[in-house]
Amino acid sequence: MLLGGYPLELLDGDASNIPERWVTDVLMELHKKVGEQSRLLVLTVLGVQSTGKSTLLNTMFGVQFPVSSGRCTRGAYMLFLKVEEDMKCGLNYDFIVLIDTEGLKSPAMAQLEDSYVHDNQMATFVIGLSDVTIINVAMENLTEMKDILQIAVHAFLRMKELGRSQFVILCIKMFLELQLMQRQ
Repeated sequence: MLLGGYPLELLDGDASNIPERWVTDVLMELHKKVGEQSRLLVLTVLGVQSTGKSTLLNTMFGVQFPVSSGRCTRGAYMLFLKVEEDMKCGLNYDFIVLIDTEGLKSPAMAQLEDSYVHDNQMATFVIGLSDVTIINVAMENLTEMKDILQIAVHAFLRMKELGRSQFVILCIKMFLELQLMQRQ
């Protein structure tokens, strides 16, 4: 199913659970089908709820992660993309794995006592899987931006302790200014 363009739920957002055995079995089967020599780039988008994480991936890669206002993505989903032959040489990858995540600092989760722990665990989990992490933030709420950056830095420090080096892309959006310009 992954080869057919269907997403795989890596992290159950309702139960805050990773179906580890099932995900491992699916990924092992995928590994057999694509070949052991395949080169993968894992790209994750991480950010506060409703900053357009899914929309960003949809626009960049022509995929169709569900989008809506409010909490849409729950947990983390993986999508497997085959790199076209004419692009393989320039990219040096055979496949790109996209990971779309639930928004951090969700108002629905904020009521829970361990929401900060939940956000840290999810960020560490997906950053740990990734070669490239896009941190998608909006300038409207500087407090949330500071919080998300603290969570991400904490996760990157954990990865550094493990000897993993990764790329980080900071995507800053200024919705408010764009909305004001469009109204004029």
